[in-house]
Amino acid sequence: MRTNILVKSFFAAAALLTSSYSMASPISLGFERITGNNVENIASQLQAQVFNSTDAQSFLNQTIASDQILFTFANSAQIASNIAAVYFDDSSLFASQTSILNSLSGFTQFSAISWTKPNGDIKNVVLPGGNASPYHFEPTPLFGAHTDPGSPSLGVNTGTDLLGIVIQFKPTTLFNDVIAALMNDSLRIGLHVRSIGSNGESDSFVNNTLLPGNGGVTAVPLPTTVWLFLSGLIGVLGLQPRKVIG
Repeated sequence: MRTNILVKSFFAAAALLTSSYSMASPISLGFERITGNNVENIASQLQAQVFNSTDAQSFLNQTIASDQILFTFANSAQIASNIAAVYFDDSSLFASQTSILNSLSGFTQFSAISWTKPNGDIKNVVLPGGNASPYHFEPTPLFGAHTDPGSPSLGVNTGTDLLGIVIQFKPTTLFNDVIAALMNDSLRIGLHVRSIGSNGESDSFVNNTLLPGNGGVTAVPLPTTVWLFLSGLIGVLGLQPRKVIG
């Protein structure tokens, strides 16, 4: 009987831990530079966030379906630069790209990337520098967004600019599956950033692994109730004083 209670208690604790993790969204992603064209490395000023339907409504007042996910892209722009293109290297979780949101904040003017040639064949679209080792970044056709060439003011180039991309995932996919794919690199996001600093060069960036303190997701403290529950569970599991038989 005691064993059954302990097993049930363990799974209850696991459920609380899992729920506390799922409450962590929106998830923040940092980026690392994969090319070295410019003197300044602006990776630290680039950020993406990932919203489920609940958080999209709560944080951004955007209504998306439960089987959709909202990615946003920001640039704190301490060093002049503009995010000009966004690419996804998908792990086959996504069904379709639903919309590009240019009106979340500031001013951006992105449109869907053209993926087809006049004859209908798929273009070989690349993230500049991304197909080289060790990244081998292969943009997934029909996903992503870009600005018109030669128009820096249209990209994400000020601290108030916020670009959004809404994607519908497949019926067998859950929001947490997308987060897991970002963590194990089976889903990656690439950015092409132009007009950087005084030299005005461009560089490419790929999202980091989700690690606290590495520009990625911040660890979420466990709720107090979870710690109290775990403390009690530890006591039940054997840290109680033993009775002396005499």
